[in-house]
Amino acid sequence: MQKIRLLTVLFLVNTIHLIYGQGLPREMYLSSDLRTLYTGGKAPNGVFEQGTIHQVNLVFPQANYWSLLLSNFNAKIDIPATMIIDGQTYDSVGVRFKGQTSYMGAQNSQKKSFNLTTNSFKKNQDIEGYTIFNINNCYQDESFMREYFFLDNIQTYIPAAKCSYIHLYLNGVNWGLYPMVQQINKPFLKERFMTNDGTNWRADKPPGGGGGGGGNWGDGTAALNYLGGDSALYKPHYTLKSTKSATPWADLINACSRLENTPIINLETMLPDSLDVDRSLWHVASEIIFGDDDSYVYKGKMDYFAYYEPETHRLTPLEYDGNSAMDPAHNTWSAFYNQSNANYPLMNRILQVPRLRQRYLAHVRTILTQAFDTATANAKINTIKSLIDSVVINDPKKLYSYAAFNNEIPVLKNFILSHKNNMMALAELNQQAPAISNVSFGTNGAQWSYPTGSDSVNILATVTSTNGIFAVRLFYATGIVGNFTATTMFDDGMHNDGASGDGVYGAYIPAKSSGSWVRYYIEAASNNTYKSVKFSPEGAEHDVYVYFVTPAISSDTSVVINELMAANATAVPDNFGEYDDWIELYNKSAIPVDLSGWVLTDDSLNLDKYAIPQGTILNPNSYITFWADEDASQGNNHCNFKLSSQGEDLILLNANHEIADRILFGVQQVDQGYARVPNGTGGFIFQQQTFGYSNNLFQAIEDNFSDKPEYISLFPNPSSSFVNIVTNADEGETVEIINAIGETVRSLSGNKNYSLDVSLMPQGIYSVRFGKAVSRLVVQH
Repeated sequence: MQKIRLLTVLFLVNTIHLIYGQGLPREMYLSSDLRTLYTGGKAPNGVFEQGTIHQVNLVFPQANYWSLLLSNFNAKIDIPATMIIDGQTYDSVGVRFKGQTSYMGAQNSQKKSFNLTTNSFKKNQDIEGYTIFNINNCYQDESFMREYFFLDNIQTYIPAAKCSYIHLYLNGVNWGLYPMVQQINKPFLKERFMTNDGTNWRADKPPGGGGGGGGNWGDGTAALNYLGGDSALYKPHYTLKSTKSATPWADLINACSRLENTPIINLETMLPDSLDVDRSLWHVASEIIFGDDDSYVYKGKMDYFAYYEPETHRLTPLEYDGNSAMDPAHNTWSAFYNQSNANYPLMNRILQVPRLRQRYLAHVRTILTQAFDTATANAKINTIKSLIDSVVINDPKKLYSYAAFNNEIPVLKNFILSHKNNMMALAELNQQAPAISNVSFGTNGAQWSYPTGSDSVNILATVTSTNGIFAVRLFYATGIVGNFTATTMFDDGMHNDGASGDGVYGAYIPAKSSGSWVRYYIEAASNNTYKSVKFSPEGAEHDVYVYFVTPAISSDTSVVINELMAANATAVPDNFGEYDDWIELYNKSAIPVDLSGWVLTDDSLNLDKYAIPQGTILNPNSYITFWADEDASQGNNHCNFKLSSQGEDLILLNANHEIADRILFGVQQVDQGYARVPNGTGGFIFQQQTFGYSNNLFQAIEDNFSDKPEYISLFPNPSSSFVNIVTNADEGETVEIINAIGETVRSLSGNKNYSLDVSLMPQGIYSVRFGKAVSRLVVQH
């Protein structure tokens, strides 16, 4: 039992450390104590690293490149240039001018905004996985830092583009300072959602709405307004950017209909099936607090994206265009700005629901407390100014003077102070919510004890409040994404919560299946007029507590992962002649084992990845090989995943979903097997691969040349037509031809010499065996 517990702990620790590269998007990460899962707020690196100014030189081969860029603006046609960023060169990058307001506002200046597309002329070219970069000219932003500051802060709360600074040169000529902003496209989605397979729309102004100059804001067209059941009614107002769905518009229409047509009394329970309600509230709160002029909350029909997440069937708004944030004209916006306007349903509809309204205000308090802490915010502004000051003063193309740049710094600081004070003047917002601390999970009375699939989990939290406690609720969900279930927490002494009335609240999460992740968070409501709430973690639902339901460790160790090859360049071809990764299992017992329903996986977030086909029997002291090539079309023994030559995790689970074996391996050596030595029982070493037979190399030689004068000679070998097989088999002894997955494909008997036609046999490695004699045959076509 102690050994099983130790293996369980090791499994958990290794799993948590490995999920970064296997199942989680880049912007999701665990706390150092492994108990909190965060989404967003992670310091970017590479081309979007902050605290530095990246050097970018665009070299155009055309002498008239500027006139080409001007003439191509309306048609959005790229011209090629070589891009050199921080000393790295990328040729044939597509360049064009971008923007509407920023382009027209800078029509008498060369300080244009640029769109850079790395794969416009050269297929598959990217920079650190990114293919499109927006180089913005800071029109209407004398400070050069509104978009940079805004996007940096809201990363913690909502899916928003990354932003860094570049010093731009065109053909070696200084073009000055620019913020470089990430594109809202598939690489962006992949970093923030489980996949980027959903549908992404950009909300646009209606035709004739003005070339970036505004007009018709809040006209009820593209603010997730329900326009009817015909997709043609939506297409003038939304641009479909990417999708894998055959019916993408139906998903948008469904979300809009749910948002606008569901009775308010049912909205809290019905809307989450179609809209990520919590993300939407964080989105609205971020735009209002930062006074974002280019926003859903102000324009009500553009400057945001909407993403349909296929894993949850929910729509999520995405932030876009932040150069007009922190506009002093907007520092009087209240927390309920535009909430009374029916054309803004994310505010107008959702904030009519009392509990969702208080959830929203809790998020507003969190952002104001964290991002609008004046000491922290002012220090960040000062740091940014120090970073960019020398480049700004020497920027020959800047739209505004250096004096204007300096004068704008106190404008930003004053916006933060005055807008926070104006918002907190709202009585409903300026409330003292409860304090939540000491949140923990436990199993069977043991704190921080991870459950197995049969265990319910006890959640505890200490809650205090100066104005009484109305209710404490636990929200929990299985998996990394998806909606939560709410249940009441009690301070009654009956939920493993200590003494009744001691301020410790408890509740139970029902048992969940082995190998699953469980997310949870706490909501506590004050017993005041508004029932003001607080969350723990404060960033819920994108920041949540987590635990892992550990699979049981099988007591039967008969079948093991015996050998693998994750860098197969020329060593062993599969039945299609391809040199793919492979995994060998070995049955070291004396009885056959039915592998039906067993699972192989390299993803600890997905313990059902590749199910071994029904009817697969592994005989005693026998081997079976699976090709990890992500190509099921090539046969039953071809897995739906590949192995990484840089190392990863490989798990074998039995039909009861217990861990039968698990291997964590590091960087692999080309054409070398990674094998258990001694065979079936030992640790793993690199050696010459022993595909389909014992890993004990000396034993294999002894098996081939044992005291019994058994031998096999094959020639020619490799062969594509006929192979001569010479043996010393006695009369009646059988010579078997065995393929790469352990199946006997031919049986020969009665002769010592054979001529075997292999022209119709699939290409690959075969074992030729009789008695203890084994030889390998390579068929090549």
